[in-house]
Amino acid sequence: MTSRPRIPPKDFPRPPARRYEGRREDASRWVRDSLRTQILEGQFGGIGAPRPMLPPENELAGEMGVSRNVIREALDLLRAEGLITRVQGAGTFVTGAKLRQPIDRLVGLAESLAGHQLKVANRVLAVHRSTATPLIAAKLQLPEGNPIAFIERLRSVANVPLSLDTSALRPEAMEAFEGEDLENQDVFSILERKLGARLGEAENTIEAVAADRGTARHLEIKPGEPILLLQRLTRLADGTPFDLESVRYRADRVSLFSVNPRTTGPPLD
Repeated sequence: MTSRPRIPPKDFPRPPARRYEGRREDASRWVRDSLRTQILEGQFGGIGAPRPMLPPENELAGEMGVSRNVIREALDLLRAEGLITRVQGAGTFVTGAKLRQPIDRLVGLAESLAGHQLKVANRVLAVHRSTATPLIAAKLQLPEGNPIAFIERLRSVANVPLSLDTSALRPEAMEAFEGEDLENQDVFSILERKLGARLGEAENTIEAVAADRGTARHLEIKPGEPILLLQRLTRLADGTPFDLESVRYRADRVSLFSVNPRTTGPPLD
């Protein structure tokens, strides 16, 4: 004899159902923003993950307290951004996973990815002595025309081009680079080890720019596509400006983030 399934009484305590209050188009944008954040933070698989996949539509609808139609509209918005692709009969896959690069700590790319099991590959495009232009001389507090070290590298993670890094450094950096494996080490680590001086702090300026033809070729994107330009002036611990760097990131593969404490404010009652 087949036993009947046990049905809990009506007054059996159940968790309250989640339900988004508002119009469907507002709910779709809210779901889009929530999923977008999770995608960019790698919660469905990072840039090196094989075919990172989103949960099924019905599961997402239940978690967020919305209808499947809302989920579908949100996924359409994400697909329009190039963050996901939907394969009929297979599911929804992340195509726009990004690496999160901190800018509130002065660390190299390999240092920031330590523990993620993602290999950073550096291709050295140039390393040589040069002379300080008026801008570089002013930033590094050197006489105009003074010798400097120049280095440019293309950096990739999980075989995906990530950034084009160009640095002008004080001349003693050239001696620090001699005999070093610049393809498998962070420049910051080399400088501290060889010079015996600690790096102190950096000024960061970030803006969105269009990729020029040369940058686009190296990053394997189309000329004119938006990229993130990070301009950084790094000082030694004693305040000496040492490294003037321009980092051009693929905007579809990197998000830059920081944690900013509130240091001033009105007195609390």
